[in-house]
Amino acid sequence: MRKKKIILLLISFLLFIVVFSYFQNDPSFNYQNQTENETPQLSGGLEGAENILIVEIIRNTTISSYGLVNIDDRITILNQNDNPINSILIGIPLNDSNNLIYFSATGQTKNTLLIERSHEVMHSYEMITIYFDSPLLPSQEIIINILQTYQNLVTYKFTIIDESITQLINFTGPLFPILPYMSEGNIKSNYRLPEGTTLNFHKEIEGMGMPDEDDINVLYDLEQSSTLNFLDPFLANLDENNETTITFEDKLSTKLEIEEINREIYISPWGVVKIKEEVKIVNLGIIAIPSFSINLPVDIKNIHIYDDLGELLGVTITDSIEGPSRKVLTIALYQNRVSLEPSSKFNFFIEYNLPYETLVSYNWLQQSILIDIFTTSYDFLIHQQTTSVIIEGCSNIDYMSSLPEAMFKTAGTRVLVYNSENVSPLERKTILFTFTVDIFDLILRPVIFMLIIAFLSSVFVLIIKTQEREEQLSVFKKEFIPTNEIREFCSLYEERNALILEIRKAENEAKRKKLAKKTYQNLLAKNTTKIDQIKDEITPFKKVLMETNETFNNIVKKLDVLDAERFSVNDSLTLLETRYKRGRLPSKAAYQKLSDDFFNRRKKLDRTIDKYIQQLRSYLL
Repeated sequence: MRKKKIILLLISFLLFIVVFSYFQNDPSFNYQNQTENETPQLSGGLEGAENILIVEIIRNTTISSYGLVNIDDRITILNQNDNPINSILIGIPLNDSNNLIYFSATGQTKNTLLIERSHEVMHSYEMITIYFDSPLLPSQEIIINILQTYQNLVTYKFTIIDESITQLINFTGPLFPILPYMSEGNIKSNYRLPEGTTLNFHKEIEGMGMPDEDDINVLYDLEQSSTLNFLDPFLANLDENNETTITFEDKLSTKLEIEEINREIYISPWGVVKIKEEVKIVNLGIIAIPSFSINLPVDIKNIHIYDDLGELLGVTITDSIEGPSRKVLTIALYQNRVSLEPSSKFNFFIEYNLPYETLVSYNWLQQSILIDIFTTSYDFLIHQQTTSVIIEGCSNIDYMSSLPEAMFKTAGTRVLVYNSENVSPLERKTILFTFTVDIFDLILRPVIFMLIIAFLSSVFVLIIKTQEREEQLSVFKKEFIPTNEIREFCSLYEERNALILEIRKAENEAKRKKLAKKTYQNLLAKNTTKIDQIKDEITPFKKVLMETNETFNNIVKKLDVLDAERFSVNDSLTLLETRYKRGRLPSKAAYQKLSDDFFNRRKKLDRTIDKYIQQLRSYLL
């Protein structure tokens, strides 16, 4: 009985150690739920609202041709109550309540403020409560920034301007923020249109609404009005003028949305951060889209854009004018794809790397990663976005600032899955997580690579040793080389190329009127006749070379293909020039860009032909 008690006690002690170790290593105990906050002390009612004064409102509204409206409000609040206040209210028109897809607020130090959307209605507005991070004392001011994104506030239609059909985009929305407080002082509302668009109409209200010189910004400044110098609560003194209407013309962009994004963020402790995204975009507008742009981190490298057919050409990367932390990637679909027609979809992939050293910090075998998992930013509404963070060589995740929807482990790799719906271009999701590196898993991979390299090296040595004897036996063999035929073939081919270049030069001079048209026609007829004669003379030499061996046969076939490509480029240039003269191209810049591409391609073909001719001549030595 005593032995059984000792064994039972020992088993209980071991079970206690196992359970205690599990709770110590369970990452769920280190998770901090960012959505759980203390219940606010004050409610979002209007008590004391008459003593709250808004002394500054700076509203910047960006209207996107892609269908979204992004609003950035900077509001300065003065507390004239005798007691502190913890929150303020801001209203949204009930008609736009379902169109609000993103709402966030930050304080003066860029700290995120708590938002409560309780669907409370006042004066036909849904009221949203914004709580300060600390109470606003009497006679003190506070500045907050509010970001909002709306959908379905812009409409699209065709119209006729200057006898041509064009697309008009119309926006109707609140002129100033809807606040239940008196507002006075510096009150401005600026509406920015997309680059390359033309302002068609804007509503003037009480003397406000002046566009700039480029018609890109429309400014509503309370100082411009001769009748208004303050705003009543809920914009009551504006009456029906509390909304503005702006219409602009856009020939290149229309409503685009992303149905789904599947993103993989691959993180390896060896110093690799690789991003791969599968994007499914749909054109819901009324015109075809020849190109579109997306925003990428500024420190990207090794970028690759492709779809199921292969690599996408016409990809350019430029610096963003909105901030130094982003680069703008533009995809020109017309380069080797077709424009995105209305109601059509396009599926493509993006791959790139991020610098590992800027995202990670080390503590022995622990590594901490701070990363915005929305690495690529789009100016379109994203309906469904799935981000999988794949951590290689991870034995355990010790801390996560945001709990994923799913987490699993496969063969030494941890995978965290985050899902998002109706994602705004303004939305960010920065996550910090700390994990312990599995050193044995990391060592195993290079050992396997070393064994594979050793095996391949052994096979290579065996092959070399086997071929050495065959080379020794074949060293005395002499291969027949038809030197006379090679010499004549190369001479005739070079003479033919010289005649072609002479025709090109005469054609350019004739276009510039440096050469008489009759002289050009005579030279063209003379050189064309000579080229046809050379074609007949070169045929027997070509036949001999192709029958000699496989090397000469391949060179001659490649020369034939290059000749055919050169004729095709010439035909394309002629067709492009004809379309341009008939006015079938969108602009002179497009004609110049395409013609330069064809000229560069023709030069490359000429250089390749010369290379193969020189390769043939090398056999004469």
